Amino acid sequence: MTGPDLSVIVPMHNGEATIGRCLKSILGQRCGKSFEVIVVDDASADQGPELVKKLPVRLVSLAQNLGAGGARNRGAREAQGKILVFVDSDVYLVEGALEKIGVFFDRHPEYSGLVGNYTSLPADQNFCSVYHNWFTAYHHDLSRENIEWFWGALSAVGKEVFERLSGFSEAYPGASAEDIELGYRLSESGHKIRYFPELRGIHGRRFGIANMLYNDYHKSVLGLKLYLKRKPTGKHPHGFSGLINGLNLVLAPLIMLCFLSLPIPGMILPWLLLSAVFIALNFKFHRGLGREAGLYYLLPSLLLHWLSFNAIALGVLGGLIGLALGKGLESKSRWV
Repeated sequence: MTGPDLSVIVPMHNGEATIGRCLKSILGQRCGKSFEVIVVDDASADQGPELVKKLPVRLVSLAQNLGAGGARNRGAREAQGKILVFVDSDVYLVEGALEKIGVFFDRHPEYSGLVGNYTSLPADQNFCSVYHNWFTAYHHDLSRENIEWFWGALSAVGKEVFERLSGFSEAYPGASAEDIELGYRLSESGHKIRYFPELRGIHGRRFGIANMLYNDYHKSVLGLKLYLKRKPTGKHPHGFSGLINGLNLVLAPLIMLCFLSLPIPGMILPWLLLSAVFIALNFKFHRGLGREAGLYYLLPSLLLHWLSFNAIALGVLGGLIGLALGKGLESKSRWV
């Protein structure tokens, strides 16, 4: 009996708030390829598994939490399709997503991997969710067509290649650096990965100021370690890795220092000048957000962008401290 063309793998940990809409967006896809849906419950403590049982998908339950990499690997071992499609439990596929994946691999057999993106706007419309979603979507779109990184939230890879490389590393805690690192190994072994902006999903996670800044910090710690320890020499960096963001990492903390020094006479002018330069450097980013989300979000995004780059700069420092202390990518600490 011939198996499905695509195996859609959804890792889930305490995802009751989003898993229903995620699965309905997958099951409702009109696709010329056959597909199966496998949900891997990564030891959830909520009602997510009960919601999954009500839908026509396969549920694989893990006795202990393995993290996103381990959950995806377990789903891949159960999969029957030739192409593995990874969709996070808080991502809702737009119509035609699976069809685009199937058509792409038919037309471009030279590629082993495919990476999509979020839609411009997320499901939740609060300031932090809209800003954080645009931050990801904008920088993905700055990437070149051929890339050397992978993205677990919405992506696809040939099962044979995935198994040959032993899948995602399970050494990293939680959902962290395992997807980018897999992209590095794919590239190092000669496999091509394509950034495919036509493939989109709506991000369903709600962000507030605290979890947004923590996410930025944590990803920055891991990103710095990956960049220094694992990144292969290549010409296809992520869209975040540009001169403007390098300057942002310097300017944002300087503006913070000037702001904290405002009680000192004469410090208001440097604060205003540096702030003006920071805003001007990021004009294209804010203009795009304003066009996509509306002017209502523009002013808050100026503040959130500054706070975000302060968190990212602290994460770079935390990563350097972690490496100096011998805490590599496998460190269980989320702070260094």
